[in-house]
Formats: sequence, structure tokens, C-alpha cells
Amino acid sequence: MKKKFVQIAAVCLLAAVALALAPAAVPSAGAAYQEGQIIRVGLYYGSSALPGANLANEVGDGFRFGYFDGNNQFVQLAVTSQDAISIVKTENVYYGTVNDYTSYHDTNTGTGVVVGCYHLELPGTYSSYDSAQAAASGYGDGFVAYIDGVYYARVGNYTNRAGAEAAQAELAAQGVTAEIRGTSAYGISAVITGTNTILFQYDDSDNSALFGVAPNAAGETGEKFETWFKGYTKYGMFRYERINGGNLTVVNLLGLEDYVKGVVPYEMSNSWPLEALKAQAVCARTYALSNLNRHSSYHFDICSSTHCQAYYGTNRAGSNSDAAVEQTIGEVATYNGRLAECVYYSSNGGASEDSSVVWGSNQDSYPYLVGVIDPYEAFVASQISNYYWSYEFTGAELAQALRNLGYSCTEIVSVSVSEYTDTGNPLSVIFTDSSGRSYTLTTRRVYSTFGLRSYHYEISGGSGDGQLLVNGQPVDSLDGLYAIDGDGNTVVIGDGAYVIGGDGSVTQAGSGGGGGSDGVFTISGAGWGHNVGMSQWGAYAQALQGCTYRQILAFYYTGITVG
Repeated sequence: MKKKFVQIAAVCLLAAVALALAPAAVPSAGAAYQEGQIIRVGLYYGSSALPGANLANEVGDGFRFGYFDGNNQFVQLAVTSQDAISIVKTENVYYGTVNDYTSYHDTNTGTGVVVGCYHLELPGTYSSYDSAQAAASGYGDGFVAYIDGVYYARVGNYTNRAGAEAAQAELAAQGVTAEIRGTSAYGISAVITGTNTILFQYDDSDNSALFGVAPNAAGETGEKFETWFKGYTKYGMFRYERINGGNLTVVNLLGLEDYVKGVVPYEMSNSWPLEALKAQAVCARTYALSNLNRHSSYHFDICSSTHCQAYYGTNRAGSNSDAAVEQTIGEVATYNGRLAECVYYSSNGGASEDSSVVWGSNQDSYPYLVGVIDPYEAFVASQISNYYWSYEFTGAELAQALRNLGYSCTEIVSVSVSEYTDTGNPLSVIFTDSSGRSYTLTTRRVYSTFGLRSYHYEISGGSGDGQLLVNGQPVDSLDGLYAIDGDGNTVVIGDGAYVIGGDGSVTQAGSGGGGGSDGVFTISGAGWGHNVGMSQWGAYAQALQGCTYRQILAFYYTGITVG
């Protein structure tokens, strides 16, 4: 394999040069960053949406209920002193444990706790929560409902209409006229966790204003809200929506800087050097701002998984990770005044790569995402789990993989890298089958088809190793073989015969190759990730050597400005 590895002394000379060569007249990103910027993070949505979701107030006393307006501002409607609540859809939901999550579910869990979807509504409407609550509090199971902008007092919850009719008759016997009510497909209730006691019900039948929950703060005004949700504590508030009448889409709304504090310790470790964490903070902040509305179909900005970037809240946060965010507050990476696409990954194995190679995009769209030879990871390779890797495939397995891509091939007998990128990573790979036919795949097709861990790899065995094919079949010996020259003369092939490989390499014929005697091909490499942008372990190594976060960022994102 062609290799371009450079080992340098433990200094930040390359990064310093990159900084010095960066364009000096790049406008600031002032318009890209707004103080008080709210980020909407999707926690559960689509197939992961929940019938019920538990919340616990980790700071303060109780919760506020309301909705979010078009500017993502919370409008309060009601309040409770309960610290442990659950938000459920207004269908029959059962409390218990399903798939290791104890909450409210669609199936009967056998606990006997069920929140029913039928209610009794007392006569009249109310102008405020307090007045509706005063009416509802006269009944042991009374609660306030806010339906299409109007307060009502309701009583009880029943799993079927017959149960509601029986309760209705009991109230009628007491001289109270009540109507049986349900909700629209967008209805949501807040209950005391583990019970069927409804605290508040919300229904906006046109789904224009989405239900919100915010923890009450403790102590002085401005103290951070922290809420426990599914094993993690998070800043900010929560929004719930039943898209198309389904389960609850759960969204965490919080300030940008608080969001970044929930990303950094999950993308890196709080124990890592501060300068590496600061580089990560700038990347996370820039990525969030450049991907607003990425999940617009679900009405939030970015998700909490690595599909966007990992966000789990405050559990792993510490003094280092928090300081990294606070010391870079508001800073983003730009190129020619526009937010850069600050993608990153774990490690590159020794060289990052152009975005056009990995994504197939127009390189002019991402002029700062160009591959660089990365000598830094080598200094910490022993600390990186599974840094070096390899996969083995038989010729039959390779052929089946190609057939799955639509190629009509027989068993693969030779594989070789036919072209390399400027940083020494494979660019295209040739597969030759037993019929002598060849198939060229781009490196990103190879990466995805064979589940490789990075774009930095080599392939052992192949035409470059001296594989000789006769009528499409590999041969291991020259005995009995003849060659016909251009004049039609037949000559015996001797030990002086050589083979020119698809990559231009010249090796002696008959020296073996291909899949080897056992017919196995090996793809081996180093690193883990897509190789575009910043290597997190490379940032770690540079920080250990004294590089600043600006130098780290300038090394991986050519020509960007941080500010």
C-alpha cells in the first residue's frame, strides 16, 4: 500500500503555520450567535416516541405547566408542588415496567394503575386556572383542563364509556350535571407518577401551541433548572407533542451554552486537557447553530444522538468541561463569514480526508474540510481502544457483497487499491473476479459496504502483490505456462516473468497474492469515524503537546476563523 506518514517532534508548528496562513479579513460571526439562543433538542420522536414520560425536579419544588409560543417562549398556565410527575397521552395508558422503563405504556402491565381517557366535565368555563381549580378541588379526583384556550373543571378518568356513564349517574344523583368528555388526538395529561391522579390536562386541537413543562427553580431568581428524565439530569424545559395523534415527541428546550455543556462531556471526557475540550465546545456550538431545524419535520432543531451530536445533559459534566464552555462562550468557527460545518469523529488513523471523497459533495462547498496528514494520533495510539483493526473476507463473501450492490460477478480473486488521495488514503479499489472482469468501487462505497471503521486502510493480497490470472483463474506456479508475444511466437514463461498490477506496481510473477493460499482477503486499518474534520483523539494529543484550541481547530479546518 502507498503510505504517506510523517512523524514529527511534539510541537504545534503545523497548527501555528495554519493559523498564520488563515485569511485575515474574514468577517466575524456576530449575526450567527445570538445571546439567549434557544436550542430545541429532540429526545424521543418518530418510532421512539413515548406513551408516557416521567420527570423529577432535581432543583426546587414542583413544576409549571403551559405551552410554548411561536418564539419558543414558555407561557405558564398552571403550577404544581409535585416533584415527580409523568406526562401521558390522553388515551388509556397503564403504569408499569416495559422494556426496562417504568412509566405509562399502551399495554396492560398488570399493576392495576391505569389513566383512563374518559372524564366528566363540570358545567361552565373559567377565566383563570385558580377559579377552575377552586371548582375542581371540591372533588377528590377533580382537575383543571385547558382546552383550546379555555379553562374547564373536570372529574375522574375512566377506561370506557360505561364507567364514565356510571360516574355521571352518581353525580346526577347529587344534583350535579356533568358531561362525558374525551380529548382530541393531540390531548396530553400531567399525572402524579405511579398513580392515575391527573394534575392538569392540555388540548390544543389544531396543534398550534405545544404543551410545555418547566421545573420551579429553588433559591434566588435565575438559579438553573435541572430536571431528571430517563436517568439523566438536564437543564431547561420540556415540550410534548403528539404528531399526527401518536405518542409523545419529547423535546428539551434550553439555552445554547447549557446545551453545549451537555454535549462536551459526552463527546469527550471531562478528564481530558482543557484545550481539547475547548476545541470540542467550539465545534459543538458551531454545529448546533449551523444545523437549526435539521429535524424540522418533527418540529425541533437537532437530536440527542450521534446522528447529530451526543447530548445527555449534566451527569458527566465537571469543572473541566464546564470551563471549556464558559471560556469559549459565544465562539464559533466561520469561513468567509459563514458558519463552518464543524463535523468531527473519534480518530482518523493518521490522515483525515476531503469532504468530497467521503460525502461525494462538491469540494468547493466545503473548502475548509480538506484532508490533512495527521501525525498527532500516533503519540496516543496506545490509549485508543481498538485503534488498529482488521476484517477478513473470502472471495465468495466479497462477490456476494458486490452482487448485493447490483454487480454480476463470480468469486473475487484479486483486490487492490488503484488510486490514493493526497493524504494517502484509498480513493478507489478494484475487485477482479474469476472470469477476469474488474469492478471499481469508490472508497466510500467500500467503507459502507464492508462496514469499515475508518477511511484509513490497506488491503492485503491483490494484483499489486503479484497475483497472476490465467483465463480468470489464479495460478500459484509458472510450470507449464506459455506466453505469446506480439509476433505470434510461443515462449515458455520462466522465473524472470513479471506482472504489472492495476496500481502500476511491478512484481515477480508466481509469487502468490490474491487471497493467499487460504483464499482470505484482509482489510486492515486504523482509526474510527468518517475522517472529515476534527479528530477528537488528535485534539487530545495536540493539547497534551501544548497546542491551544485555536491551533487545534485551524489544523483540522483549513482557513477557518474562530471568534
